[in-house]
Amino acid sequence: MTASAMTGAATLRAMLWLLLLGAIWGLTPALAKLAMQDGVLPLGVSAVGATISAALLMAIAVARGQAPRWSRAHLWHYVAGGLVGMALANLFAFTGLTRAPAGLFALIVPLAGPLSVLLFALAGIERARPLALLGTVVSLAGIALAMAPGAALPDPALLPWAALMLLVPVCYAVANILSVKLAVPGSPHLAQAAGTLVGAAASVLVIALPLGHVGLPASIGTALVLLLHGLVTGVAYLIYFRLLVRAGGIFTSQVSYVITLAGLAYGALIFGERPGWLTLPATLLIFGGVALVTLSQRRRG
Repeated sequence: MTASAMTGAATLRAMLWLLLLGAIWGLTPALAKLAMQDGVLPLGVSAVGATISAALLMAIAVARGQAPRWSRAHLWHYVAGGLVGMALANLFAFTGLTRAPAGLFALIVPLAGPLSVLLFALAGIERARPLALLGTVVSLAGIALAMAPGAALPDPALLPWAALMLLVPVCYAVANILSVKLAVPGSPHLAQAAGTLVGAAASVLVIALPLGHVGLPASIGTALVLLLHGLVTGVAYLIYFRLLVRAGGIFTSQVSYVITLAGLAYGALIFGERPGWLTLPATLLIFGGVALVTLSQRRRG
């Protein structure tokens, strides 16, 4: 279904779900940063979050009769998507967040959309239209401006940590390709989400345990933050796949705008981050680039 095919009431409900999804997903980097400030290592945050969210979605999938299948093809899909889209993405994101602002991360995340279009074209899955290429360039210009003095990066010395976070949207884009290439026809969306989170949890634990990144939290408060991080991640995946089925991919992709605005707000409210004046034009460039990419996809459809 597309947004244009929905009734007015259905569109309003979808918009409310979209706003809720953006507010929830925008909170996850802030929760991870809070946990790491209390001594939890990046892979530890990722491992706990992935395990809790995987358990939550597995329980819901089983209750709804949509439990994931575990054939070799399904396992490849789950592990590849989970390893790249969550394990590696969270490693780069959370490591960067130990030093860089949460608000800057919120600006970087929407780059996944334009990068997906480029990688899909390079992989021969879809042809990149000129409008999409222009949108990618505009988004990259916005990211570069966001890292300039007077924008979302307060100290040039933090640039290496910000650059590390740039690998996160690359991971998301690669995971998008893997989800298309490796998807098993006929798999319910909820089963795919649950299976991917199980694959993510397994991937993170395999890496984190030997490195000693998983341990008991230093306080009850930190344990609650980790628990909330896992629950929020699981709920976000549920809402995402619900929107994907009911409103379509183009409509659902608009959540990147909400995630960015929510992430900037959480950075200011929780950590007292005060982005410089260049953050506004950087945000407008990023939003403009994503809008151009979305428009190119709409015209293609």
